Amino acid sequence: MELRDYFKMVGRHKVIFWVVVILCGLSALLWTTAQPKSFLASTTFTVNKASTLMQKDANYYLYDNYYNVQSAGLFSQIVTTWFSSPSLVTEIYQKAGLTVPATSQKKLARTFKAVRTEPATINVSITGTNRDDLAKLISASADVLQEKTNELSKDNETVYEIAKFAPVISDNNQSVSLNTIIGLIAGLFLGAVLVLGIEYFKEEK
Repeated sequence: MELRDYFKMVGRHKVIFWVVVILCGLSALLWTTAQPKSFLASTTFTVNKASTLMQKDANYYLYDNYYNVQSAGLFSQIVTTWFSSPSLVTEIYQKAGLTVPATSQKKLARTFKAVRTEPATINVSITGTNRDDLAKLISASADVLQEKTNELSKDNETVYEIAKFAPVISDNNQSVSLNTIIGLIAGLFLGAVLVLGIEYFKEEK
């Protein structure tokens, strides 16, 4: 069957075809506009290891604090995993003065998205519908991380510091135009399949 034969079939059922296309596009448009306003808050943490020995006080080369950097990198891996702990997320909500969501621990553990990059940088983001709450949670996360780090450091001489960047909060809404176009494209395929189905069953009779 040639391509023009398919176009002829669509032409014979053009009303059904275009109704499906329009309905899919309209559904995508209405679904997107009905979504609540969403925001994305993100920040960056850098783990640093405080040095108790300065190069001027040492009689040997410290390799520009190479081992401190390596140690901070290893510790940043631990800090990154903390964000997947429901317990830590709960502490962050409490620190921010917000009510902990009544949800499962599995979902609570996915509240923050933390991605570590070399050597000791952690990019953290969180989405939500309340801009002020997101700002509080991002700020509280830095405080909780430093508190946990201090707890681990209080019994030994290894001291880590977590430097934080100013958080950025932006709109995170889905594109109405893009989703509508995707809906129309999906409608084209669905309409074509429906037309082919109608022609197939008509030939079977």
